[in-house]
Amino acid sequence: MKDLAFEIIGDILIIRNDSDENSLKSFAEEKIQKHSFIKTVLLQTTKIHGQERKRNLRYVMGKNKSETIHKEHGNSFLVDLSEVFFSPRLSYERQRITNLIEENEIILNFFSGVGPFSIALASKCNSCVVHSIEINKIAYDYLLKNIKLNKCQEKVIPYFGDAFEIVPKMFINSVNRVLLPLPLDSDNALPIAYQTLKDGRGVIHWQITERISSKEIREEIIIDRINSVPHSHNFSMSYTITEMRLIRWLGPKIAHIAVDLSFKALE
Repeated sequence: MKDLAFEIIGDILIIRNDSDENSLKSFAEEKIQKHSFIKTVLLQTTKIHGQERKRNLRYVMGKNKSETIHKEHGNSFLVDLSEVFFSPRLSYERQRITNLIEENEIILNFFSGVGPFSIALASKCNSCVVHSIEINKIAYDYLLKNIKLNKCQEKVIPYFGDAFEIVPKMFINSVNRVLLPLPLDSDNALPIAYQTLKDGRGVIHWQITERISSKEIREEIIIDRINSVPHSHNFSMSYTITEMRLIRWLGPKIAHIAVDLSFKALE
C-alpha cells in the first residue's frame, strides 16, 4: 500500500498528499485500526495559503466534520481545520519556548491564531501576561473559546485586528518577549517587534522560511537574512543569536526555521 503523508489533529486524520480513492480509503482504514479514536478522515487538497493560513480539505470517510479538540501538554485547543491554522508539528517549538520564560514576563504574540503558543506559555507561568493579536475573525473567535476552555482569562489578553496597526499604538517599549510565529510576515514584523522590547532588552522568537541544503543551519545565513530586513540597522548591533533550529521541511530544501534573538540595550 502506498505510504501517504498525514497528521492527526484531535480525532481527525488529515492525509496530506492525494492518491486514488481506493488507496486513500485503504490508508485511512489502516490508521483508524491503529488509532481507534480517529472519527474523521479528510484529504488536504491545497497547500496552506494566505495571511489566514487556510487549507482546502475534502471529506474522505467517517464523521463529516472539520471541528475537533486537540490536546497537547495538558492544554486543549478547539479548532475548525477548514477555517483556521493549527499544526501539532509545532508542539515541540511551543514547549521549547515555554521552558525559557521566567516569572512576571510581559509577552506579546503578533500572530496568535487560535492560541496554542499563547496558552502554552500562560499555562506554564502564573505571573506572566501574554498579549495575543489575531487578524482572522474566525481564528480570533476560537482564540476566545480556547482562552476560556483553558482557564487563561487573566493571563492571555486577546486583541482582534492587524498586529501592524495595533502594536505601534499600544506596545512600544513595554514587553519582555515577543513571538513572531508567522513566517509570511515575520521579516516585516521584526523591526516593530524590536521597538516593543522594554528599554531595548528582551527576546524575540522569530520564525522564518529559508532555502537551505542540509539540516545544519549556518549562522551567516541568519545574519544575512536579518541584514536584509528593512530598518534592521536600528537593532543590528544589539542582538545575539541564542538558538537556531529546524522546525520542519516545507518542501525540497525549503526549511521552516526558529531563531531566538536576545537583545541588550546599547550603551
